[in-house]
Amino acid sequence: MNNSFLPPVSKRSKQFTTLNGVGHRGRMRSKLLQKGGQAFEDYELLEMLLYLVIPRRDTKPLAKQLINSFGSLDGVFTASTELLEKEKLSQELIQLIALLKQITERFTLPDFHNRPYLKRWKDVIVYLNEYPMDKNDNHKHMLRLLFLNNQQKLICDEYILHENTKSISLIIQKALNLYATHLITIYYGVGNEFTPLMRKNETKFSMILQSSAHHFDLNLGDHIICFDSQYFSVLKSTNLSI
Repeated sequence: MNNSFLPPVSKRSKQFTTLNGVGHRGRMRSKLLQKGGQAFEDYELLEMLLYLVIPRRDTKPLAKQLINSFGSLDGVFTASTELLEKEKLSQELIQLIALLKQITERFTLPDFHNRPYLKRWKDVIVYLNEYPMDKNDNHKHMLRLLFLNNQQKLICDEYILHENTKSISLIIQKALNLYATHLITIYYGVGNEFTPLMRKNETKFSMILQSSAHHFDLNLGDHIICFDSQYFSVLKSTNLSI
């Protein structure tokens, strides 16, 4: 006769050998190596990433907090520095997230090891025609940023909303984060009319950007205006279409 209030051993859940988290990180790493990232939830991948900057604390609560705040792992990595700071994260962690974001963006470019050199303007226009702006964004005033290294090889290609001089500090900060030394900007206008006022405004923008960038050892190669797949160089005052 069994007088125990416990269920038979065969029906019990697996017994834990320890009630603390000792060995948890090692088990997580082994699971990652054996089964890959698909075996993890978003918060678990983030939890493991946090190990790098929080070596002696349970990182699961913080990982779950960040997922709750930003909705997903992607939301965490695309969040602005200002939003991350509101979560009271350390600067070390914010810098790690920014670095991973830049690495991810680089891998979305044409083949990472075969990115083009954009030393000649002909090469720039060939590249822009080969990788045109998404047509779904044509209704916006978009500014395309081509960041280059000291050999004028493409590092990063991205878009921002063109807000004239308001955009300059953001552009320079992005260049510094990428360790870029050269920059080419392309303004995608709306419609197909290239007015004298527009040229005047874009010339003013390019001059202020060029002057500001110079203080950070960043060279503005050109500011280009694009309308209906036609390109006009503001700094060189020439039509670059080929």
